[in-house]
Amino acid sequence: MALSASAHDQAELLAVQALDTKLLQLAHKRATISQINEVQDLEVTLGSLDMRIVAATTEASDLELAVRKAESDVEQVTLRALKDQQRLDSGAVSSSKELESLQHEIVSLAARQAELEEVELEIMERLEETRVVVSQLKIEQEAALQSMTTATALRDEQMAEIDAEVMEIKAERETLAAPLASELLELYNKIRADFGGVGAALLQRGACQGCRIAMDMTELDRIRTLSAETVVRCDGCRRILVRTAESGL
Repeated sequence: MALSASAHDQAELLAVQALDTKLLQLAHKRATISQINEVQDLEVTLGSLDMRIVAATTEASDLELAVRKAESDVEQVTLRALKDQQRLDSGAVSSSKELESLQHEIVSLAARQAELEEVELEIMERLEETRVVVSQLKIEQEAALQSMTTATALRDEQMAEIDAEVMEIKAERETLAAPLASELLELYNKIRADFGGVGAALLQRGACQGCRIAMDMTELDRIRTLSAETVVRCDGCRRILVRTAESGL
């Protein structure tokens, strides 16, 4: 048995549908705010920067330890060479063999010191380069944080505006829908859920405005015979067809 509802209630469905369509548009607008993707990209960027800063800071810390060790190694060799030189200069060593051994050791220590100082210099250069990297990464991090703050504020501002508009439209929709026949509204909501948010459409000049398909004359003749209270549905898209003076019946 076909559902019946007053012509007024059926016509009001179009107003309800218009509000539901507006809500869908606002939901799409909210989901596609450009700052949403911008904030997400910045979160990825900041996450990457955090990891790179930790890695570079750790490397700098390790190099600082390496520098101290290199300095200690140089100091030990320098002290050893100094003691050998002082011993040589003191004249306490009289044996030619021992003198030769001591002189050879001083030469070897000098060569070793030069090697260690070169290693120390290389480590210090790497440390300085790493500190520059850490400094640059922190500058990039600060810039990204500032961009994040700006993008987040813009995103939240736009969301708040949209949410306020959504609340107004929902309140208006509730007011419009409350007096409508419950069975009609239930059918409308079910169809709307099944067909992309559109549950009712105007029958205009013999065509359903839901699927934009013109109805054949046989179907239009059948609809003409129905009472204004009979709820009509489109044969093509199954949406509720609302008949008005524009329907061409």
